[in-house]
Amino acid sequence: MGLPLGNIEDISIRVVKTLDKASVIVCEDTRFFHKLWQKLMNMEVLNHKFTGKLMVLNDFNEKHEVERVVMKDEVILVSDAGMPTISDPGFRLVSRVIEMGGQIACVPGPTAMTTALALSGFSADKVLFLGFLARKLGKRREIWEWLKTTTGVTVVIYESPRRVERLLLEIRETFGDVETCIARELTKEHEEVVIDKASEVVAKLRSIKGEMVILFRKKDPQ
Repeated sequence: MGLPLGNIEDISIRVVKTLDKASVIVCEDTRFFHKLWQKLMNMEVLNHKFTGKLMVLNDFNEKHEVERVVMKDEVILVSDAGMPTISDPGFRLVSRVIEMGGQIACVPGPTAMTTALALSGFSADKVLFLGFLARKLGKRREIWEWLKTTTGVTVVIYESPRRVERLLLEIRETFGDVETCIARELTKEHEEVVIDKASEVVAKLRSIKGEMVILFRKKDPQ
């Protein structure tokens, strides 16, 4: 089930109704979930505290917690923000439920990838979502070499603020000074979207902090 990226008012009526009826919720971090619930109470969208059971499923424990979660009759899977399985935990759980013949339903919500793509003005005809790239340079070079074989594609990457300048340098060295978009802190108070050449885009940001989505357009050869 998808939760807001940052602005709590983006939550849907269906999400609220599903949360309200849930008896078991699987989340990344119980603290984040309780904060979300409290915000909904403050908005008078919900009028009671959460009384169900919380289970934690994150990048560190997903492999060994999946079997315990699938023993429950019905659970609601959420991420701290956005959609589970989209560069967030959950795909192992979903795959296991399908393997066991269980039923999966999706209550859709926002993702940073599609939100940034809509704000960038780049073509969405052909989109390649790479999520978080491997940290090892060799693995990253393999991706860049493979990407050279594609044409006319918009590439979307999630990156830490600490590594965004290195990423842009790699993009310039591999594909030239291509048009690039950085979408930062989407839907939050300090949301910022900057579009320029890869060599200039960071300098135009008010801050290099918060969650970042980097997009660039790999054009067709002339």
